[in-house]
Amino acid sequence: MKTEVRFLLFCFLMMLYSCCKDHEFVNYTIANASLSLPKSMSIKKERAEDSQIYSINAGNRHVGYIYYGDYKPFEENSFFITDDKELYGKYKNRELKAYFSDNSDRDYRNGIYNVNYYYYDTINKHRTQIMMPKKMDKGLIGIHFDSVDIHQNKMAIIINDLSEENKELFLKVFKTIKFNP
Repeated sequence: MKTEVRFLLFCFLMMLYSCCKDHEFVNYTIANASLSLPKSMSIKKERAEDSQIYSINAGNRHVGYIYYGDYKPFEENSFFITDDKELYGKYKNRELKAYFSDNSDRDYRNGIYNVNYYYYDTINKHRTQIMMPKKMDKGLIGIHFDSVDIHQNKMAIIINDLSEENKELFLKVFKTIKFNP
């Protein structure tokens, strides 16, 4: 039994190593934050009025954005849950998605109808909110820091390329984020 577990652990570590060895990382600095991205990606400053916005590019396509300044935490509010059949019937075919539930309070609290999963983590002594898609073809990958400097600026990175490789890659990229005082 111990030999099988060791073998499986060895296989997992080799697979993890093979996924990551192709990526040479380059450091980027945005205001008082730094992060590492694969050499195959680049960051480009975009036009913005109230905050700083940078696109993350892989070749000729945008894979995501970095927001620095006044940016709200992640939340999903493009739907509502009701136990009123009349209200559900009125709104079910509109842009705002309606869901019927016998236990709407519990379903809302547990995020049953959210497109993404959300959880909190600590990265380099900063509390952060992480967002991961529930399904491969819907949602976003992201991270949000609530206060990263003395001016209480916020920082968010949102990735819209949902490949399985990007999920693993950006979870590693998120761990490289550091803030200077």
